[in-house]
Amino acid sequence: MPDPITPEQRRAHYRERYINDATPAGTTVATAGVHHLALIASDLDATIRFYTEVLQMRLVKVVENRDDPTSTHIFIDMGGGNLLAFFDFPNHGSDAVVRGVGAMHHVAIKAPPDKYQAIVAALEAQGIQHSVHGSASAGSVYMRDPDNIMIEITTAS
Repeated sequence: MPDPITPEQRRAHYRERYINDATPAGTTVATAGVHHLALIASDLDATIRFYTEVLQMRLVKVVENRDDPTSTHIFIDMGGGNLLAFFDFPNHGSDAVVRGVGAMHHVAIKAPPDKYQAIVAALEAQGIQHSVHGSASAGSVYMRDPDNIMIEITTAS
């Protein structure tokens, strides 16, 4: 049986119910932004090379995973005071996750136009499959990391 509510009606419901125009602009929220996103990598060397060489980020910390001493926890500086973290779990197999409820769709990372252009050029120079939305100078570029995690680099604010 078809859904009696269209996708646009559902979106209008969310806007009307949860976006409160009476809340003044600049009102603070209880949290202070992202400290880090923690993902799982099958090969930390490949992950580090991709994020440092292709996306031009910096590896800033390597520690033991406090929950599993056989696992390593790395932190990559993605700018803006935000970190991207990866764990490896060498004793837990390499089964990939299936996209679904509770799974992550993609990570979107901001970049100024000149850095965005350099990333697009690096993707092209290294033959990494990607999709540009907008142009090679501004917009969004999507690619997958070594573990098939979708990454978006965007110039949008």
